[in-house]
Amino acid sequence: MVALFLLVASTHFAALLSPGPDFFLLLRTALLQGRRQADGCASGIAAANGLVMLVVLLAQSLLPAEGGWVWRALQGVGGAYFVWLGLQAFSGRRQLALPEAGEVLAGRWWLGFVQGLAASVLNPKCPIFYAGLFGVLHSAAMPGWGLAVCMAWMATMVLVWDLALVRLLSVERWRLWLQRRVVVLDRVCGGLLLVLGVYLLWTAR
Repeated sequence: MVALFLLVASTHFAALLSPGPDFFLLLRTALLQGRRQADGCASGIAAANGLVMLVVLLAQSLLPAEGGWVWRALQGVGGAYFVWLGLQAFSGRRQLALPEAGEVLAGRWWLGFVQGLAASVLNPKCPIFYAGLFGVLHSAAMPGWGLAVCMAWMATMVLVWDLALVRLLSVERWRLWLQRRVVVLDRVCGGLLLVLGVYLLWTAR
């Protein structure tokens, strides 16, 4: 159980490292609106992730017991989605184009919070991603308290990483480092997603 938690937590953190919509929203907010609004945006993204995870867990609790065809279908869809994401990460040669910092305005924390919350809640990939992760844990019969710990851990990691990212993006050296390492980060994330995807497809048979 501990090994599975570490695999899921590692995959989740690797997905945070790989730049996506949330990353670019944080980047734009930090460069154009300042750290205060970017911190609010980071908090909104974390709150949205926690809300989506809670909804996914509640929805899964209403499903038939383990072994039902609904669970196998969901695990199969989640596994196929993770495999697809992993293959995309390995086949792409993404370049990270960071915008130049313009005139920084006096941002508002609450406005950033609303922006981050809306962006993550309305992202259809977010519930699919967490449904897949919790599907892995469910297939291993993770108890309820274990799922709660996983949810709290992942929501906390989203907040801590996004707040740290806001501060790192203000340093030119770290921005350049991220530009040079984006392909490596994609490969790491893709490898972990492939492992989880294959695991889900295997257990969905």
